[in-house]
Amino acid sequence: MPKTDAASVRSGGSSAYNAPAAKSGQIVAAVPGSSTSDEKGEGFNRGTSDDSNDLNSDDIRISGYRNNIFGTLMTWYLLVLSALWLCFLFVLSADYYGSLPNTPKDKTSILSYYDSTLGTQAFIGMWCFFVFLVVTVTVVRFRLRNFFRIKTLPQDGQFVCVEQKIHKAVMLSGNNNFLVKHVQMAADRIKHMLGWDWNVTTCPVHLTGSNRKYFTYQCTRFVFSSDDEQFAPFSFDLGSQNNSLVAKAGGLTTEEATLRAELIGPNFIEVQIPSWFGAFVREVSSFVFLYQSLALIVFMFDAYYKVGLVDLAVVLLAVAFSMVVKKLSEERLKRMAEQSDQLMALRDGSWVEVSSRDLVPGDVIRVTTGMQMSCDGILISGNAVMNESSLTGEALPIRKFPLRNDDSGFSKEANKNNQLFAGTIVSQVQPVTSSNGDYLTDDHVLCLVNHTGTASDKGKLVRKILFPQPISFVFDEQLKVVFTILGIYVLFCLAMAIYFYQGSPTATWLYFQFVCFQALSPILPAGILAGQSMAVFRLKRRQIYCVDPRRVMIAAKCRIMNFDKTGTLTNEGLEFYGVQRSRFVEEKDAAEFEQFTGDLGSCDELLQIGVASCHAVTDLGDQLIGNPVDIEQFKASKWTLDKEPKFLDKIVPPQDSALSVLHVARRFEFVHARASMSVVVQDESTGKLHVFVKGSFERIKALSNARTIPAGYDAACNQLAREGGYVLAFAHKILDATLDQLRTMEQDDIEVGCDFIGLLVFKNMLKPDTAQAISELKGGSIRTVMVTGDTALTGIFIARQCGMVPPENTVVLGDIDKKTGRLIWTNVDSDEPVADIEPLLDTRGPDGFPLTELAVTGAAFNYLDEAGQMAPLLLNTRVFARMKPQDKVRCAQMTMERGITGMCGDGGNDTAALRAAHVGIALSDAEAAIVSPFSSSNRSVMSCVELLIQSRAGLATSFANYRALILYGTTMTMHKIITFWFSNSL
Repeated sequence: MPKTDAASVRSGGSSAYNAPAAKSGQIVAAVPGSSTSDEKGEGFNRGTSDDSNDLNSDDIRISGYRNNIFGTLMTWYLLVLSALWLCFLFVLSADYYGSLPNTPKDKTSILSYYDSTLGTQAFIGMWCFFVFLVVTVTVVRFRLRNFFRIKTLPQDGQFVCVEQKIHKAVMLSGNNNFLVKHVQMAADRIKHMLGWDWNVTTCPVHLTGSNRKYFTYQCTRFVFSSDDEQFAPFSFDLGSQNNSLVAKAGGLTTEEATLRAELIGPNFIEVQIPSWFGAFVREVSSFVFLYQSLALIVFMFDAYYKVGLVDLAVVLLAVAFSMVVKKLSEERLKRMAEQSDQLMALRDGSWVEVSSRDLVPGDVIRVTTGMQMSCDGILISGNAVMNESSLTGEALPIRKFPLRNDDSGFSKEANKNNQLFAGTIVSQVQPVTSSNGDYLTDDHVLCLVNHTGTASDKGKLVRKILFPQPISFVFDEQLKVVFTILGIYVLFCLAMAIYFYQGSPTATWLYFQFVCFQALSPILPAGILAGQSMAVFRLKRRQIYCVDPRRVMIAAKCRIMNFDKTGTLTNEGLEFYGVQRSRFVEEKDAAEFEQFTGDLGSCDELLQIGVASCHAVTDLGDQLIGNPVDIEQFKASKWTLDKEPKFLDKIVPPQDSALSVLHVARRFEFVHARASMSVVVQDESTGKLHVFVKGSFERIKALSNARTIPAGYDAACNQLAREGGYVLAFAHKILDATLDQLRTMEQDDIEVGCDFIGLLVFKNMLKPDTAQAISELKGGSIRTVMVTGDTALTGIFIARQCGMVPPENTVVLGDIDKKTGRLIWTNVDSDEPVADIEPLLDTRGPDGFPLTELAVTGAAFNYLDEAGQMAPLLLNTRVFARMKPQDKVRCAQMTMERGITGMCGDGGNDTAALRAAHVGIALSDAEAAIVSPFSSSNRSVMSCVELLIQSRAGLATSFANYRALILYGTTMTMHKIITFWFSNSL
């Protein structure tokens, strides 16, 4: 393969946007979902992969509006009228008490000619009109301004109104009874009539530098195209092959960058947060506060001002708490989302300093030590060590490698080691100045900008937080039934008042208001809020943070808690446990395992060399950087890295070792799809090239020569996994090639024909307090379940060790036979197949629970789910193993149908499940953990115990307040009815 450097690429660095078809001022775009591209595979699409950005959906309506001077005046007139009307109500109240300025002593109702009845009637009329005004404005508040504008086509308007259908998720809706369902249906009909089932957002229309119209909706720019006569977002396709991406090392021209910036907007997510005064106005303009205000106005007028003042203090306290919690959460999100730095970008073939806001897909930037990535990018030249703790919570830095300059396909999932993500910090960079043709060479570390703004991983995360899917808990739906019953009770009391107060409409109306605001107390929301507020306060003192206080009430009713394993139940890192060497016996013409040992130095030199060299660890200031397993592996070898390598790395043996120095000539990083990695090392003393391949024991078995696999290979590996071991297998061969030939060889050609040489075993140790936490949760009637990406046998071992599975219980594992594709059940203790699991599940112990627990792999889980057989087995399954992130989400969703479900993880690959569950708690302080309703900087499972304890206490407090207020209201109203009855009798 010829040598490739960045300079040669830059000389021909043209873009697809400069294709001959593109004319000045013309948007080169197809209809939504299609794309334009040149022979390099680069182009850009109308629309994005995010469905929520698709304005062509049936759930989206857009319309244009233009300002009108008369409409603007009418809007201000309506607002001023409301304010003056409220002021006049306070004037009437002051007049009722004789508190107006210049009022004679002991004189009241001056404005009504000293007639208190007339003054009361005037107040009632003014109050009723004000109620009508407030309710009308509240119902149409998001459409009110557009009502006084001129409606037009979206492209002709000064504003675009985007209406998006609200699909509210009702958690645990399946448990609703007949009454709840019908009240919910009635509420949905009312919302539909009022238009509350649509989310209405009005966005101003702007012009780009070339007079293209656009508006920004949910932090994403929508540009108008005259070709298809519609607004849509743009996304760029830089290519799907490695060499096509590396070929873009020439960067963009200023014209291209400017044009792309117009189409996708700045690389900056602006989070609009109100000032403290604005936050207060937001709270007091809510429907609940307006209802409370209307009630308090009546209390003030009805000589009930002492109770009104107390209620006002309670309401203002609740408003202050809600305002502070929301404001602090928004400021935290703003600090996380907004980022603007200066960096070097390649424009017009030269390095220029630009703002990170001006980056667009296709830009090439220089990566330097200490910089924080402001976009998602692909490393096309040089190595980098990244601190990704802000996204994954992983404390150890991660080593990133340049993209190979070959024709293999590029995918986001398979090439994570070649990608830099927004929000991560560069700990160290190392340019690649010489290469055998595998990599692009340059004096700097180069990164190709791939995604910016809300298209980046961090941007998508922020967008989900800013614009979440509306969620209604079943408690909210049940409260509607309570309020409906109280409303019927109020109407009954009104009928009684009409009967007792015949001929006195004023007294009847005053009594009706009293009954209404006693039965539906204005401090009822504050009473419900009190318990969860104290729970949030107490949780914060224990370093457990809540971004959605409503979830506290749900956490109190949690019945199922799903746990990730690694980093949650167990320590984050693995510890070296030992090796099991395989030896080929010529006499038997077969291989056999030697005795398992924890002393790596006593093993065969080939296995020692393999453990010392087959990794991607680097040395940063005397700190080892790389994958945690690789680091632990390299530490176990006791070798060291020389800082002046001959090729990729130079590995030096311990001083007391007879082994020679190794030079890493080629390295193929670990790829999840292959489940392996490999290196080619040169022995300095002999000059021989050794190939070492490391990976899962299943992968190495398939890759190695069959005659070198010991007879009890699978049984030995499974036994180690059953004992909680993380098993890696090694294979080796001598490569009969020169260094020049090595440069052009493919990975498959290098790895073929290797011999299996041994197993390397690590153990993931249980956290000290995990067993106690699981015991306390089970004592609180919480079902604990493990959902892990690790092997099933390791998961079962940890489940037994922490007490999740009782020691006397049998565990049956379900997996898919790779040969037949059928589901098989196996007793993990006896390794015997189980033909029928039903009799085992029916066998119960003295406590009434089954004596058999099930465990399933991810493949078996999906198989059973597609067949509709997973749901009946769900509450018998204790361990879900080899689960991908989407499988974890599906598992959480299925358990949510059975009861209120929690999910506890470290905020890494289980972020989606943390967000999906009723109660998600991330044992991490990473930025990604903010999507979870709860997060704990104390990475202990005891945080789950504390969360449930405080949540249950908060729920008990709120329900006590709730019952007391309703009982007080109904008692007072019945007292009035009885009083009126005796008054009429006398």
